[in-house]
Amino acid sequence: AAEEAAAQEAAQTASARQNLVDYALQFVGGSYRAGGNDPHTGVDCSGFVRYVMQHGAGISMNRSSGSQATQGHAVNSSQMQPGDLLFYSGGSGINHVAMYIGDGKIVHASTYATGIKISKWNYRNPVKIVSMF
Repeated sequence: AAEEAAAQEAAQTASARQNLVDYALQFVGGSYRAGGNDPHTGVDCSGFVRYVMQHGAGISMNRSSGSQATQGHAVNSSQMQPGDLLFYSGGSGINHVAMYIGDGKIVHASTYATGIKISKWNYRNPVKIVSMF
């Protein structure tokens, strides 16, 4: 019974992760806005992650990428699964966050020019990967 419960929980988590990714992907093409909190009107990287985690999975996140990096538990790149968060550094600490969507890709609110887009997860070297699940 315990094995069955564990398998059921794993399946529910996988489903929740996929739902979260699907939710995030509907905003691809949306606009980037510094300090923005809603992908319908423009978001920055951490605002995007915060909005998607809250509305797509019911998970509350801090507002800045640096403080988001202190939440959840760290995993390495071989363990990361869809819905995990990747944090990038600009040299002086964490300055960017993205969500892993599987298949070696991330979705993130990137720049004013590109808005919310999909990139390769290692387009920059992540300094930390965190699972909120």
